Amino acid sequence: MVRWILHRIFYTLKIIDIGCGTGYPIADYLHQQGFIVTGIDISENMIAKAKELHLEYAAFLVKDILEFTSIEKYDAIIAFDSLWHIPHNRQQDIYPIVSSLLNVGGYFLFTHGKSDGSITGKMFGETFYYSALDVKKVHELLIANGFIIVSSIENYQEKTTGDRDLLIVAQKVR
Repeated sequence: MVRWILHRIFYTLKIIDIGCGTGYPIADYLHQQGFIVTGIDISENMIAKAKELHLEYAAFLVKDILEFTSIEKYDAIIAFDSLWHIPHNRQQDIYPIVSSLLNVGGYFLFTHGKSDGSITGKMFGETFYYSALDVKKVHELLIANGFIIVSSIENYQEKTTGDRDLLIVAQKVR
């Protein structure tokens, strides 16, 4: 308990990992860098696996981001490969929720589709639902919810994480 209190005093940067899955690699990496991580995912099985990592300064919760609330504010929110699983008719709801969870000055890093619509696809033999708003609409929603767009990269490519339609970094300014 004393270590937890000392950690919260000296490492006060708090991050939410939306759609954290098993907690690996993102929550695990952030934890190892000294951040306090809250991982949320709608899958009980994924959260059970994340808890098996035994990360001392991380909490993993079975939660839907569309219903997640917190009295705590966070310094950053990461949503890598998760927002496009939210129903198309609820995509616009993401941005006010994320804004409400962030401190002013906090960052929101996420991947997303770049075209408006929804599709289903296969991954690991399972059928998954994907949806997105177009890039212009995502930018408009970010700005309307108090963000500036730091970086917006279409057709993002990176050796470690692979290719993504869209990668955005936004900062909450109001």
